[in-house]
Amino acid sequence: MKKTLPKIIVVLAAILFWFLVVSGQKYVSVVDLPLEVYEPRQDKTLGKSLPEKVRVRIEGPGRAIYLLRFKKNVSLVLDVGTVNDGERISLKSYFEARPNQVILGKEMRFLEIVYPDSIDIVIEDRISRSIPVRVFSDITVRPGYVQTSQPQAAPVSVEGPLTVLEKISHISTQPLKRENADLSFDALLPLVNPLPELLKISPEAVNVHVDIEVIGERSISGIPVQIRNQPAELQIKAIPATVTLHFTGGNSRIQKLNAGDFTVYFDYLTQWLPNKHYYTPRVIEATDVLDVTAISPERVEIIVSRKNHP
Repeated sequence: MKKTLPKIIVVLAAILFWFLVVSGQKYVSVVDLPLEVYEPRQDKTLGKSLPEKVRVRIEGPGRAIYLLRFKKNVSLVLDVGTVNDGERISLKSYFEARPNQVILGKEMRFLEIVYPDSIDIVIEDRISRSIPVRVFSDITVRPGYVQTSQPQAAPVSVEGPLTVLEKISHISTQPLKRENADLSFDALLPLVNPLPELLKISPEAVNVHVDIEVIGERSISGIPVQIRNQPAELQIKAIPATVTLHFTGGNSRIQKLNAGDFTVYFDYLTQWLPNKHYYTPRVIEATDVLDVTAISPERVEIIVSRKNHP
């Protein structure tokens, strides 16, 4: 081991020396640089996406070219402040005339644009709109619990080109996922920007609240049986005239319900049959009800008779 270690050190030193010599030599290389758009006007903006990167040919030391991929302060700056509506710009000619707008390291030298040679610039009015947020959620609850509210978020402000904003009906959130929930909770959901190169969303995330409650059971009596689609010449009544509903739902929410939150009815047009006297009433549940488990009595007698005309 003692004899091997000096040999390893010599080899590593030789490799390091070779790397320093080779990397110090100048090379010509093709690299991709970010395209940064500068728009000085507050009321104007790009109306069409541009390439994120442009391929350029550069010259510089090998080590500088290698380290270029890790640098964040390199870019091509394209000033569109003089474009009014639309214009085709030759990137090759533009940056040849403005080499100071090619941001590289001190040891690097810009040679030419490789691809794309030219791009179409579209300029539009910059506007701001309030746009609704659509919350995507995938929530499951533990057995014996129920989700009693859907997560909602307030509209957000979206800024961007006029024609693009006119086509956007909503902004979506990243999916909200929660398994076996048994408690109400709040969540901060990032928004999905459909065109980050053109649109600015504020805020970039929204707060949502989800109510989770233990399932409770309750009964309400004295709910009247309504008669629907009763012909003018007939007299129709239900016996008994009221029923009791047994139902389940989020415990705290169903405690706030009363008889007026339910609709129980007999529909003469769709339910009545000759020689049939007993019917199961139909029920329209309150919003917070999970399930109507029973109606008492299960069937009511429907008495149909003709009115006496004077």
